[in-house]
Amino acid sequence: MQNLLITGGAGFIGCNYVRLALETHPDYNVVVFDKLTYAGRMENLQDVADRFGDRFAFVQGDICDAAAVEGAVRDHAIDTIVNFAAETHVDRSILDPDAFIRTDVYGTYVLLEAARKF
Repeated sequence: MQNLLITGGAGFIGCNYVRLALETHPDYNVVVFDKLTYAGRMENLQDVADRFGDRFAFVQGDICDAAAVEGAVRDHAIDTIVNFAAETHVDRSILDPDAFIRTDVYGTYVLLEAARKF
């Protein structure tokens, strides 16, 4: 079995990728790691949990939290990380660029470090 960590998996694009991965790859286990902010909603994954319960897990967390990311990677024996976690909406980035830099840049760095360590 291949163990995937899909960050941002409760968002629109991420949840559709989760479905695709589980439907087309019976050898995949999927762990969604999502902060559940304005874009990520558990309702987006309800059918996934019902259909693929034994191959699906959810961890609520922030990709900027290195300990949480490393814990998920270690605890679920992750082989592959797919990153859909991001701050979106360009208009918001103009008013509050710090949040975008933190998540989109630093969060990606945290994921890369976790992949390197494990």
